Amino acid sequence: MGTLAQLFETGEQTSQKGHFRNLILIARFDGKVMDSEKKLLQTIANRLSLTEEQVSEIIDHPEQYPVIPPYSREERYERFIQLTEMALIDGVMTAEEEKLIKQLGVSLGFSQDTISEKFKVIVEKVKSGVKRDQILSGLL
Repeated sequence: MGTLAQLFETGEQTSQKGHFRNLILIARFDGKVMDSEKKLLQTIANRLSLTEEQVSEIIDHPEQYPVIPPYSREERYERFIQLTEMALIDGVMTAEEEKLIKQLGVSLGFSQDTISEKFKVIVEKVKSGVKRDQILSGLL
């Protein structure tokens, strides 16, 4: 369905909402959204310039927001790192979460081989507390 405003969105806005949808799916994966996950979601929503109403709409109707990969390789990696951070924020990543993140990585335009190779590096760096911009610069 969607709203009238959604009809006039740019491709970038639609892409950002699709990315936020993916983050919500990962946050909800274990059946509950922890405070740390909510905090990261809010930080990313602010960075993406999403309003509270848009966030609520995405949370309530995630199926309405397709995954549209960004054009630049840097933005695709940025999103892949954020997905990994969301999965690791509670300190545990299940095999099912890993599988979902890798599938989302492929939907971002990466090959299965690239995802498998880079995923291990990103997980290690996120767990070590390396900042996102430093992880990103090491991947490019």
